[in-house]
Amino acid sequence: MPKTLIQQKPTFEKKVEGNRKLSIAEMFCDTIQGEGVTAGKLATFIRLQGCTLLCKWCDTLDVWPEGNEYSFGEIINIFNENDLRQKFLNREQHLILTGGSPLKQQDRLVEFLQELGAKYGFYPYIEVENEAVILPSYPLTRIVSQWNNSPKLSNSGMKPRVRIKSEVLRATASLRNSWFKFVVSSKEDWNEIEKDFLPHISLTQVILMPEGQTQEELNQKREFVADLAISKGVRFSDRLHVTIWNKKTGV
Repeated sequence: MPKTLIQQKPTFEKKVEGNRKLSIAEMFCDTIQGEGVTAGKLATFIRLQGCTLLCKWCDTLDVWPEGNEYSFGEIINIFNENDLRQKFLNREQHLILTGGSPLKQQDRLVEFLQELGAKYGFYPYIEVENEAVILPSYPLTRIVSQWNNSPKLSNSGMKPRVRIKSEVLRATASLRNSWFKFVVSSKEDWNEIEKDFLPHISLTQVILMPEGQTQEELNQKREFVADLAISKGVRFSDRLHVTIWNKKTGV
């Protein structure tokens, strides 16, 4: 089973002086990446607090709104106590920064990752999961290994003006190892992808994933989304963590 490193606690229970800190909702390791091009890879997750959106089908809504501040030193000590340096060095586990919206804290993320790299003598393989509405900073793009972008469609319940940022899409599409994963609820969702997103990103970067917070919901949508991906010549992604553990956080 995945190992919990930081459990969610009520906001404001813990405060750290200064700016060398991250607001974290939860952190866990010895699990797998459940989605995207590295699905199945062993991973350590840092789920950062806060988000720019409020999607109606969000599967971590009971987690990312709350959290606590942890200093860079505290986080690195937790890594060391769980032998993560060696796992990162051997590429046994990827470090996945997720949310919520990790880019809301990107300036501090850069400082944390720089400190981590200085102490370890290398950077882990770092994946950033984001909603593609905040422009990544240049220093962060130099450190991150893989971009798991997840632009939102109308099935999210969010208005176009807050979920579609063409300049961010174009900039993010130009980054190395950058992917765009769309949560699909119906076959008609492809029309939105084609109209609103393909003018800014490449078809070869597109991944279709069925919407579903439970095993039952995934079972209802998996086949038609896979068929849609095949018909459009793009990648398909399942949600392995839901398939294995059903609706559960910290996995």
